[in-house]
Amino acid sequence: MFDLLDFVLLRRGLAADDRTLSFRRIDGRPSSKVIYFLPWNTPFVLARQAGFLPLDFLAAYEMPPAIISSEPSLCVQAMRALVADAETLLADRGVDSVEALIVGLSIGSYPATYLANRIGARLCSVAGSDRGDLMLWESPAGHIVKQRAISKGYELADFSEALAGYHPCDNLSGIGRDSLFVFGRNDPFIPPPRKAGLLQAIAREAQKADVIALDGGHIRTLRASGHHQLVMSDARRTAVRIGKAAVQCISRLPAALMPAAQ
Repeated sequence: MFDLLDFVLLRRGLAADDRTLSFRRIDGRPSSKVIYFLPWNTPFVLARQAGFLPLDFLAAYEMPPAIISSEPSLCVQAMRALVADAETLLADRGVDSVEALIVGLSIGSYPATYLANRIGARLCSVAGSDRGDLMLWESPAGHIVKQRAISKGYELADFSEALAGYHPCDNLSGIGRDSLFVFGRNDPFIPPPRKAGLLQAIAREAQKADVIALDGGHIRTLRASGHHQLVMSDARRTAVRIGKAAVQCISRLPAALMPAAQ
């Protein structure tokens, strides 16, 4: 059912508004150390009901429409506003970055990766990719926004210039130990070169991170990631109790399984 939903979403299209910078933050348990960044155009209630957010959280962020915008500068402004708010919230609550867990779902993996790298927190990236500019130009999920950008006279180079330094592939060296990346092998929203580019960046910059490849499309991967989020959270609690003897039920993806980026 969830793989079918991928194609329903692709046929329907999205992005009636791609300029609004305001976002919605849902506050959760004050004692939690988990921050969620939700998928594009996904209300919190829907994400919760679908099983995307199994953990108690400090805050969950619905993405602003401009996170994928036909105006290059707005893409960056939208992400920086999310990151700034989440970073301030963590500081105000006294959350040590080593204890924080930043979960990014789909497009939410962009601000999640940038924030985790910035503060040294653990990252759980689900259905992510390497570069925002190339995703906009290559993914069927962004074709409406791409066409809108082209009609305004923008080219790929304009987005590449605006987003330089903000891509997930550029923000991995500082993420916390035991970070996790979850991919869907049959994800129609993530072009194979964009998945491969992120896997190669992980191999270069975050060799202690774990990678899981699931047999599913985009929505199925988001839903199935809930189990791995719980395992990741339980692994940290177990590590606190028994130190280095802790066992983590997370596997690394062999380098031989990684396709080549283009």
